[in-house]
Amino acid sequence: MNVPRYGYSRTARGRRRPKTNTAFSLAETVVSVALVGGLLVVALNTVGDTTLGRQKMGDRGRGHLLAQDLMTEILQQNYDDPDDTPTFGPEASESTGSRAGFDDVDDYTGWSASPPQKKDGAGTSDGPAWQRSVTVEYVAANDDLTAPAVDSDQGVKRITVTVTRNDLVVCSLVSVRTNAADESQPLN
Repeated sequence: MNVPRYGYSRTARGRRRPKTNTAFSLAETVVSVALVGGLLVVALNTVGDTTLGRQKMGDRGRGHLLAQDLMTEILQQNYDDPDDTPTFGPEASESTGSRAGFDDVDDYTGWSASPPQKKDGAGTSDGPAWQRSVTVEYVAANDDLTAPAVDSDQGVKRITVTVTRNDLVVCSLVSVRTNAADESQPLN
């Protein structure tokens, strides 16, 4: 016989349990939002870094072309001034504001333009953020392009063309021009 204990009886199915809540708790929601937010930040940083990398690569390419263009122009010039008494730098008759009158390599020393210009002084499609500058100096006749400059002409001039964008160096080309090249074949 089934005798009730403590004043209640058991049912055949046993006691019912209270129904459990299957929704997310506030803590679980906060953790999920934090994880999704962190992943979103990482993804956006990756996209930003990729875009910045593409822009820098494009700037380097454009800077290299600007430097090559000017270096080619300079290397086509005579080693010494063919007309005037040679002085280092542009002669008085050549300092007109454009490079049109430059007829020897050292006329370009100290020349700079922002935005870059064509030889006749006309502007290019590059904006004011771009700048090209040139340094020409005498160096000793050896294979070291990084050797210090010398005071007297030893038949070799080192030319450095530097291109900057927003005051950051994008490209720098270094080349030499010798007077031996003028003696072997005329350039003009």
